[in-house]
Amino acid sequence: MSFSEHSAFEQSISRVIRHDKYYIDQADLHILVRMRPQDGKKTQQTMFRVHSYFFSRESPVFNRRINPASPGNIREGSNDKDPVVLEDVAAEDFEKFLWVFYNPTYSLYDASVGDWNCILELADKWDFDEVKELAVRELHKKKELSIVQRMALYEKYKVNKRHLVPLYAALCQRDYPLTLEETKILGFESTVLVNTARERLRSKPSDEGRSPLPEGLEEADVFRTIEASMGIEEGTTAQYFQEHSHQYEESARAGPSTPTKLNRPAQPKLKSNRK
Repeated sequence: MSFSEHSAFEQSISRVIRHDKYYIDQADLHILVRMRPQDGKKTQQTMFRVHSYFFSRESPVFNRRINPASPGNIREGSNDKDPVVLEDVAAEDFEKFLWVFYNPTYSLYDASVGDWNCILELADKWDFDEVKELAVRELHKKKELSIVQRMALYEKYKVNKRHLVPLYAALCQRDYPLTLEETKILGFESTVLVNTARERLRSKPSDEGRSPLPEGLEEADVFRTIEASMGIEEGTTAQYFQEHSHQYEESARAGPSTPTKLNRPAQPKLKSNRK
């Protein structure tokens, strides 16, 4: 890189700012997030200092990056000069993600659909499976999301397919087929799956265009049809939700609940460290 190129590169990047809440003096993992804006402004750089415990335990992606370094090498993320660098991540989005671990109310996770969408996206990106489950449970309570919007979101971020089975079942159980707008949201493959499952389950449409389910058809039969269409082992959806029913019951009673594996050490003191 020539001097002029290096100078231009330096001018395109802002100085590193320590996050005012999540730069924790007692923590041991230094993470630098960078976001390149589309408007030509300087790349924003924010330094976080958090506890490696959450990242090494919950994410195989981070576990590989922050494992003890080989002899003679510095462990990635051990200080501000050798941080774990996360490209194209906005500081405000990473702050929302960290909130899952540092939420001071522990069992209550009150956030908007947009925030949970952001958390789900980052959890999928870095393989935080338990955080993905938490996000899905919280989105489950958001009535403003339609069935097809929820399905599109879960498909996009590769949520456990068993969460999709009840949603597909709901579309198959209603009397009317998908609307044009719903097919646009779902996409080709999901639309075909819904239509195929409906054909397997239903009798011929009436003169009014209604296509009711046959009498005596139980929800378990619908689930089995959806599972077969999605390549899921028969009966495992009901088993999955039975095993996780306590988490959904707790969520309904007291608001969002923390996943079992997200049990945390004593809450660290957070304070402003902006420099």
